[in-house]
Amino acid sequence: MQEKIAVFVDWDNVRYLLQKIKRNNRDDINNFDFNNPSHLTVLFQSFLEKDESFYRIFFYTAKPLTDDAIEKQLKNRDQKRAFKSYIAKRKSSIYDIATAFLDRLIREPYVALRCGMLKVRGIKNDRPEIVQKQVDMLMGLDISEVAFNKHAQKVLIFSKDTDMKPALKMARMNGMEVLVANFDEEDYLADEILAHCDVVRSRSLKQIDRNLSEYNVLSN
Repeated sequence: MQEKIAVFVDWDNVRYLLQKIKRNNRDDINNFDFNNPSHLTVLFQSFLEKDESFYRIFFYTAKPLTDDAIEKQLKNRDQKRAFKSYIAKRKSSIYDIATAFLDRLIREPYVALRCGMLKVRGIKNDRPEIVQKQVDMLMGLDISEVAFNKHAQKVLIFSKDTDMKPALKMARMNGMEVLVANFDEEDYLADEILAHCDVVRSRSLKQIDRNLSEYNVLSN
């Protein structure tokens, strides 16, 4: 009998980690593109065992801000002047890239998109400093809902952020088996994470990169 597993992905945290692994292993990871939703689906599938299937992949991020929305949050003329200078120099629109990514992502099997909010703190290093809000709260609520209603037998968490500790504790208190995803190339988890999970499940991004051709997604 297949066990259902609910996957929770803190995208900002995971994206930073994947960028770091690719940068440090650039000669061995040639195909995997973390901006390609099909490649991400292969990555998530690689963490399942043969007796497991997805309940859902909850993907946490925030919808991008338009240039006008960013400018409205800037506090003074100097910041707005610096932002306009940044716009003039950049090669592509982050809003367009991020919107296209999310549009493709929601078409992937089992993916449920959960969006927090973006806040502009100001200008730092000649570009807007933008922070994500509400993701931890949304993730905690979804984990609680899955646990209370017994939608799955296990949860698999993609995040190394220690702010995840309350959500992990909540899942275990409600009878869920808590797995935390890890990568062989970046094998570190904080004690706060290890103390509140049942199993650390590790995979090699190098091996996932080599396996992409089996899923016919290299040209997607």
